[in-house]
Amino acid sequence: MARYLLSRALQALAVVFGVIALTFVIARLIPGDPAVAYAGPKATPAEIQAARVRFGLDQPAWRQFLDYVGGILRGDWGTSLHTKSPVLDDLLRVVPTTLVLVVCALVVAVGVGVPLGVFAARSSGRLGDLLAKIFSILAVSMPVFWMAILLQLVFFSHLGWLPAAGQYNQSLDSTSPLFTVVHIPVVDALLTGNWPVFLSAAQHMVLPVITIAAFPLGACAMVTRAAILDNLGEEHIRMVRALGFRERSVLGRFAMRPSLNPILALVALVFAYSLTNSFIVESVFDWPGLGSYAIDSIQSLDIPSILGVTLFVALVYVFLNLAVDIAQALIDPRVRS
Repeated sequence: MARYLLSRALQALAVVFGVIALTFVIARLIPGDPAVAYAGPKATPAEIQAARVRFGLDQPAWRQFLDYVGGILRGDWGTSLHTKSPVLDDLLRVVPTTLVLVVCALVVAVGVGVPLGVFAARSSGRLGDLLAKIFSILAVSMPVFWMAILLQLVFFSHLGWLPAAGQYNQSLDSTSPLFTVVHIPVVDALLTGNWPVFLSAAQHMVLPVITIAAFPLGACAMVTRAAILDNLGEEHIRMVRALGFRERSVLGRFAMRPSLNPILALVALVFAYSLTNSFIVESVFDWPGLGSYAIDSIQSLDIPSILGVTLFVALVYVFLNLAVDIAQALIDPRVRS
């Protein structure tokens, strides 16, 4: 087990280093001068040169790369050109707001998708299976921006049930002022007992959460169905049935547990996918999180911020895959052999 964990950890470090090197090279190939972007369009040549010296842009490429890697290891991810703040501080400010959406979406996706996949497997070849597959395919294939706009048209414009954008109703600031604790309105309202703002924030989360949850929900349902059907065809399942176990016990005890490995791997992948998918969702629903920060960074050619967002997403991918490898090794000893 120790050798397996060491091997996976070394692979994860190699991937992280590769991402750092690749993002550094791509950043240097992007047209534009970060020093000019930082100093501003009306800056003098002396001010531009001072900015270039401050960010080490006057150094050779190899020296800039070593400084870049060293800064990452020290927690210095550079300074944002459009916020003038350390990139890591910006990420710590905007990431929790996005994680609230992504975590809630994953809870919905797993809570609905896995039971839907189990239901489809149990009714394989019948109407229930067909309807579950159609629903899963639609959830996976529908473009995120189209689903977001469609939900706004139905639930805000036509039915008027849910708000179209924002984090909560700003008019409540005059009647129920919100005291910030973690700078996430729905969490701050819950912690301080501000129920009007909490209900408003919860309503504002419904549409973006559904939009983000659609793809992982359909993927979870299809993977769960396929994994369970594969396991139901195994020899030990036929033996268990011959011994007289009930079908519910066969499905839950003997077919579901081996199916957890692909489900765990999928959840890790769709979590990171949902994190990047939130960029479009946040833009449509005016949600001030990581996606909005990334879009602002791209529009202003903020190279340090773009690198920071890319590195953060890559670290999430690597960490989740490493966690899944460990979980799979604990569930199934054959994985670590």
